[in-house]
Amino acid sequence: MVATLAPEGRRIMLDMLEDVVHSRYMAAVALTLVVYDSIILIQTEYQTIWKSQWGCPKVLYYIIRLLAIPFLVVAAYGWIDFREALSDRFCQIWLPMVTVPMFLTFAASNWLFTLRLIALYAHRRTLVWFIRAFYVCTYAVTFSFVVLTLVTYQRVGIYYNTTSKVCTSFHRIPYSGPIFYTPALYEFFIFTLTAYRAHQDAILVNKANMRLLVVLYRDGAAAFFIMFCMRAWNIWVFATQPVSSLQVATNIFWAVNAVLTARIYLNIAWIVNQPSVTTHQAIDAELSWALHTTGSERYGRSGQLTPIINEDVSRPDVEIYP
Repeated sequence: MVATLAPEGRRIMLDMLEDVVHSRYMAAVALTLVVYDSIILIQTEYQTIWKSQWGCPKVLYYIIRLLAIPFLVVAAYGWIDFREALSDRFCQIWLPMVTVPMFLTFAASNWLFTLRLIALYAHRRTLVWFIRAFYVCTYAVTFSFVVLTLVTYQRVGIYYNTTSKVCTSFHRIPYSGPIFYTPALYEFFIFTLTAYRAHQDAILVNKANMRLLVVLYRDGAAAFFIMFCMRAWNIWVFATQPVSSLQVATNIFWAVNAVLTARIYLNIAWIVNQPSVTTHQAIDAELSWALHTTGSERYGRSGQLTPIINEDVSRPDVEIYP
């Protein structure tokens, strides 16, 4: 079919097929990444998360875990070329089946980071309410653009292309851009507040709690910069590349977000679960975001991982019990 096209049409078709191959590889890499990461972390997850009491952070953690693998499988299925031909109806269903779980994963991930920020600034009620309102507005706007994008694709059509063997649409939807832009503003906001608090805590920490400080702040900073680069890549693809390449970076972006969020959560849970860890009270308060939001409950033999928040503010350090 490509050989029968005019030279210009042949070039466009070859470029499209090349973009499809790149998207296919990225979908396979994304699925492999989350599956491999889940397998190698099973033992750590069992020792830290499975036996802890249920709370909002634990629910968010499992939302991220449970949404990533099965729906990345669905995403990859739409790109593989060694299956039966798909129908146009499947292509219309396939796009929301991938997009909505992806949106929920990012929303859950950022709320998990937001809980940490709320714990850090719990004494500033006005700021806490602003953070919550900012999060709600951010993801309400983002979800609105997700819906507009999906509705528009249903209207203009997304079809099975027999040449490339994938679901294809030749329309660039303008509502897709803010899906990437809007959360970036919120992520920069929470990173800035976390970095400011890290600077304050760095003045007070000592060698005894340096290991915990590294887990709390360095991991978060590394995750922010990695996700910033991934988001910038997706924005660049959307702004400058042809329609056929718009999904080259989305699946790997989704996979990296799920892996980073899970690893940061597990790292903090693992540190808290170690015996004889001493830390500054402000850092101790931050741990409540990742384990259990009850704040002042004592960790006991039942598997509760929540650290103690010492209410005696005259003491600079508090114990975190294993």
